[in-house]
Amino acid sequence: MTGWLGNERGGAARWVFIIIIIAAAVFGYQYLKKTPRYALIQFKRAILFSSAETAQRYAHFDSIVRSLPESETRGQSDETVRKRLLYEIDSPHEKTYFAKVKGWSVMRCPITVTADQTSATAQPTENTSVTLQRLDNEQWVIVAIETQ
Repeated sequence: MTGWLGNERGGAARWVFIIIIIAAAVFGYQYLKKTPRYALIQFKRAILFSSAETAQRYAHFDSIVRSLPESETRGQSDETVRKRLLYEIDSPHEKTYFAKVKGWSVMRCPITVTADQTSATAQPTENTSVTLQRLDNEQWVIVAIETQ
């Protein structure tokens, strides 16, 4: 190897370069985990892999249930609807309410964050709006999913 990585002191330079790359990757991942996009990615992953436990970490289902239209709740109590949604997520079969989540474009969707950095709105598909809220631990959670 020639150049600055291959000379006598190249071994040290090579390790410094590798350490800088690893540090940048670690800090980049830590930054990504504190963004609304990461919450959307994790929620979509929970739907795709039928994991209600993961979905509950990145979505506040009590708020989501309260924001659902009457056509979705069918007059049922909030707790009944919440249990039905969680059961639907855990079910490996076709999803009804969350079927559209599989088609979300979470990497390219526009996300608008408020000036005080406490809430955000994303539009993962043309007819879907997702509202997120920032928790005290800097994690973002979904509080409403509105479809048209």
